[in-house]
Amino acid sequence: MTKTHHFHIPVMGIGYTIDTPIKVAHFGISSVISLGDDGLIERMRAYYCQQYNLSYTEIDNNEEDYRAKRITAYLNIVQQIVEQNFNDLKKEAFAPNTNITKYFEMLPENSLLKKDYLEMLAEPNASKKSSMQEALKNQMEMGAIDVNVMTKLDKDNYTKKGEKMPIEYNDAHAAVRGFANSNLRSGLVLSAGLSPRLYTYLSKFDCFFPDENGQLEKTIILKVSDYRSSIIQGKFLAKKGIWVSEFRVESGLNC
Repeated sequence: MTKTHHFHIPVMGIGYTIDTPIKVAHFGISSVISLGDDGLIERMRAYYCQQYNLSYTEIDNNEEDYRAKRITAYLNIVQQIVEQNFNDLKKEAFAPNTNITKYFEMLPENSLLKKDYLEMLAEPNASKKSSMQEALKNQMEMGAIDVNVMTKLDKDNYTKKGEKMPIEYNDAHAAVRGFANSNLRSGLVLSAGLSPRLYTYLSKFDCFFPDENGQLEKTIILKVSDYRSSIIQGKFLAKKGIWVSEFRVESGLNC
């Protein structure tokens, strides 16, 4: 469930959103990573592992299922970095120009958390002010790290001998698998229309089904252009036992 104090950044293309969560998620801003070019994804993982002093082992094109494995490894690194950035932010003091101050200043004016923040600033009693600051920190949340898969970008792939690989190694299928196997607890945004074979493939992963407490580890979000499209796609997934947690409307031009 999206919290009211979160911002959202729309998908803008592979290169623009590939590392957006690392830059904004610690501010409570939700964003979407486009899972397109796995070569770029692998290069970004190498870059951020170096930047944050994390261990890195290359996943090259000779490794079986390399596309899905690259995506899983990158998403896990992104989550790790975002959590580190968020925990560092929460340790900061409520002082001018600190990241924690920016977090609260960027909240929408109608946010209850923003109201509590303004009340804290106006509190004259130092002891009570400190308690209010701790309460604010306990309510802070990171932005969601959702991913986008364009359903129609599902080209067949071939072995080095020119043999066609099974359908689960197609681009979109591998991207779904990479996300499903990651540590993220977030949403899979499906765009560009209905793909029966890809939607059927979703049912192979337990993470898209409710657990014993009715909770979803990973949710399905559909980007649709109109009501008819949402009904058709939603019914198709419902027959597979998969819930659609959210519909996002966009123009046909963006699809």
